[in-house]
Amino acid sequence: MRNNSMADHQEAGSSQSPPHGTEDKPASSPRPVPTYSAWRTAAHLYLPFVTVALFMTFGSPFDTIQANILCIVLSAIPTNWLASFFYPADRPEPTPQQAIRFSRKSDVYRAAILFTYRWLFGTPFNLQFFIADFLTGYFISVAIAERPAGTKQRRSEFIVHLTLIAINAALMYIAPSALSFMLMMIDRMIWRAAYIALVDDVIGVLSRPNLKTWKGKVVLVFTQAFTILFTSWMLLRWKRDMILSLENNEEFQAALAELKLHEAFDEVGVDFEDDGDRFLVDEEWQ
Repeated sequence: MRNNSMADHQEAGSSQSPPHGTEDKPASSPRPVPTYSAWRTAAHLYLPFVTVALFMTFGSPFDTIQANILCIVLSAIPTNWLASFFYPADRPEPTPQQAIRFSRKSDVYRAAILFTYRWLFGTPFNLQFFIADFLTGYFISVAIAERPAGTKQRRSEFIVHLTLIAINAALMYIAPSALSFMLMMIDRMIWRAAYIALVDDVIGVLSRPNLKTWKGKVVLVFTQAFTILFTSWMLLRWKRDMILSLENNEEFQAALAELKLHEAFDEVGVDFEDDGDRFLVDEEWQ
């Protein structure tokens, strides 16, 4: 009986023990998240601006406006191709903190974006209106129920602002005249907030492109083309406004006229002297 009970115990123990080679092994350590340098992860963001700098430096090889626009738009293709060599294809998904919109990371960023808004229409800078537009932008954020930082954000804040613009435009047509001034002020606020949202969406696509689908890749190329074209247009408007302001500057025009007079005298080989009130030339010139 004792031998039988010992045999039964050994048999029960052997039935509960795992088979050979299937013992519990320590869990494998999670795969470390790869880290990349900032210049690689931002390749699709900064290379369009490098393309803009090349256009501003060397110009376009074409003479017509249509050909220049087409050349600028198509330049997004080699720009995207070059950035693809540096951008890491296995970049991990962003954390909620990393997905915060650009303008919400700092008030300085928001102010810098708002400062460039006046270049769209060539309006002069006004500090009082600028401060008012900056502060009212936060009221628009509350009105559209902007999601708190660190939570899952909307796919596009610009589309939400366009919806508000359409609603406000409809109200301006049907509302009584007594409310027209208030609706015009609201329209001004929404347009500036929409511009900031557009910049946020563009930066979001360029800094965190979706390269897993063809749709995401096409959206990235179109966004880069828009960025190159829009930035070039803004810089050309800024250059034009600066030239126009110099043309209306009397001191600059006087200095320019004196410079041209210097060049005219140099061409004929005559000495030029300016005493501040009159011009004295050699007798040969007289």
